[in-house]
Amino acid sequence: MLLKKGSKGENVKSVQEVVGAKPDGDFGDGTESKVKAWQKANGLKDDGIVGPNTLKLMGITLKEEPQEFDTKYKGVIIEGSHFPDKPIITDKKIKFSKEIQEEYLPALEKAMGNDPRGFRLLCTIMAVKEGFHKGTRSYRYNNPGNIGNTDSGANKGYPTLEAGILRQKEYINQIAEGKHRAYPMNKQKSIPPYFSEEIARNVKTYGISPYVPGYNFIFTGQLDQFVKIYSTGARSGNGYLSLIISYFKENGLDINAQSKIQDIIKLN
Repeated sequence: MLLKKGSKGENVKSVQEVVGAKPDGDFGDGTESKVKAWQKANGLKDDGIVGPNTLKLMGITLKEEPQEFDTKYKGVIIEGSHFPDKPIITDKKIKFSKEIQEEYLPALEKAMGNDPRGFRLLCTIMAVKEGFHKGTRSYRYNNPGNIGNTDSGANKGYPTLEAGILRQKEYINQIAEGKHRAYPMNKQKSIPPYFSEEIARNVKTYGISPYVPGYNFIFTGQLDQFVKIYSTGARSGNGYLSLIISYFKENGLDINAQSKIQDIIKLN
């Protein structure tokens, strides 16, 4: 961990006390100048960045500080299904893991080789987004869609990858046919605001605040509605949506946020 201009907190105060800066916990221009002078006087590179060597000479051991999260969407309910703060990107670069290429796609061909291309593309890009590769529970439990794997740590496993893919297919079919209670076709869907412990534990990986907004909309099968219900993280951005749309575009199929699941899975 490095302390530098812009850093805040109790660790910064400790540094300020050593270098003779005002101990306000805010690493600004004044603190940076004091740090540079101290480093130069002590034979260190005077870059104003407090790294391991500077900390050691200062006799400071950094303390674990509580993580501060963006609270902009804490308790907020968005009317509709569009997250307003980030654009939808239609040309995201898609990278497949070795596991997707060598394990998932061959199993998909066995399980869904006769299904429409749109259906197979949707299942594939969901497996990519859900992190199907070694070390993840998606991979460990043969559950490429993470269906039933919750933030609380509950896991659902399948005996083979092919069985997990067939569960993906069944799940999406239930939604498209209006048979899944979490996706009430043509009825009001209310998603409450939520604090995600999973995101809080892995905030660098997710890149979003764990304070996730809620949504109110009539569920008609729209793609943006689907991902908001399906993925907690998708409620705080448009990354999941962008990935799906970009992957379909890459494969010559034009869909958008308003495209409906029941139509997407019939595309060829």
